[in-house]
Amino acid sequence: MFEAFSPRQITPEQSIESLELHQIAHDFRQEIEYRDQFEHYCRWYTQVSRQHQRELAAMATDIDLFGWFWRRRTSR
Repeated sequence: MFEAFSPRQITPEQSIESLELHQIAHDFRQEIEYRDQFEHYCRWYTQVSRQHQRELAAMATDIDLFGWFWRRRTSR
């Protein structure tokens, strides 16, 4: 399959097989790249989600100045 041959010795079948192998290798590398990028995105999304959850929990303990301001205004 991977024998060395000169261009004059290549048969059409060998040429087709070589192109098919090249396409398979290209598709495989493309799939690996896609999966790596997707995994990177999932890690980023998880990190941002946890950060937002922490921020939301911290905001729940804050004083609601805006709500206090509007409640006071409507009571007049």
